[in-house]
Amino acid sequence: MASVMARHLLYVTVLRDDSGFQLLVPSRKEDIKMASRILLVDDEDRILDVMTSMLMELGWDVKATSLPEEALRLVADEKFHMAFVDNFLGPVEGIELIGKMGKIDPDLQFVIMTGNPNIETAIHALKKGVADFLRKPFRMEELLVSVDHVNRRLELEQQRKDLLAGLELTVREKTEELRQTYLSVLVTLSRTVEKKDLGTYGHSMRVSEISARIAENIGLSTAEVADIRAASLLHDIGKIGISDYILAKQGPLTDEEVGIIRSHPQKGVEILQPLKQFEAFLPAILHHHERYDGSGYPAGLSGDEIPISARIISVADTYDAILSERPYRSAGTDDRAIAELKAFIGRQFDPKVVGTFFEVMRNGLEISGRGACCAEGGRTAMKELMTANNSVSMEQIL
Repeated sequence: MASVMARHLLYVTVLRDDSGFQLLVPSRKEDIKMASRILLVDDEDRILDVMTSMLMELGWDVKATSLPEEALRLVADEKFHMAFVDNFLGPVEGIELIGKMGKIDPDLQFVIMTGNPNIETAIHALKKGVADFLRKPFRMEELLVSVDHVNRRLELEQQRKDLLAGLELTVREKTEELRQTYLSVLVTLSRTVEKKDLGTYGHSMRVSEISARIAENIGLSTAEVADIRAASLLHDIGKIGISDYILAKQGPLTDEEVGIIRSHPQKGVEILQPLKQFEAFLPAILHHHERYDGSGYPAGLSGDEIPISARIISVADTYDAILSERPYRSAGTDDRAIAELKAFIGRQFDPKVVGTFFEVMRNGLEISGRGACCAEGGRTAMKELMTANNSVSMEQIL
């Protein structure tokens, strides 16, 4: 009576009896999905035919070639999960070919086939990322064991990637949580400055809302809009170190006091720079007092040299500042704010940003603490900008 020994591999069952090996096709298709595509590279057509026939019978999608250049083309054009490569392919060594194939597809797993295995070959192959060795001549069971080994390796690699992806997501979530915590604390600090600078309480919040609306309508990405919204909340945080006397002074400032006031963008950057989470905000905070014609501070940038975030905040900041009560003047009106923005287009302000702001106003602008703002004023401003002889063209504005 024939004795039968069954060995269960991960994807196939191999039965051994007195007459040899009988290979059973897996009963479940999902058992072979990990390595559904296999590439065979060998300069002996007979070996390619036998391996192709057997692997295809077991459900794998197999392609075979005896030409190294054809193997490279196949890897470049198609997706394979593993490749069996003979180490002697005429003038080209299999290990050398594996190195080239690996550069094309870093995820491809390799099995080197060789009739003369030695320690030097093994070390060289491992350095090239080879997953397994198959010594010629080999039996069908050994081929399947090798496939099984590579499939296990593919599963472990996928598990590693899934784990890393999960860790990265957790890190991103915790980083964002920490960023929001820092932002909350810094916004609170910024609002303490507004309490000292009479008439500006809530200014940063309003500038943030206006800036975000401009950024959305000018076509910036969701991430860029979020950064501008946050940077606007912190744009005046550098005033923390400026004395109450200067901030609340009712008379004209001395040259020295002007210099102190003008230092607040740089001081804001110095406060935030140690916090890597806010690195993207720094250009907007540093340059929100630059002028489009290059006469602003601190760097005297002009035109598109000024970050778009800073150009947007400049318009929103000026608009809300004019509407705010100050120690040295009463609050201005919407008409006055609109007139000043128009008057300084191309000098202090980017024409496109001002035009976008007027478009936002035309559609109705809701600002916390001010309610609905100047939809009519925005429509009038747009009409005047399009018709006045001394105005910029519509193309410059939008």
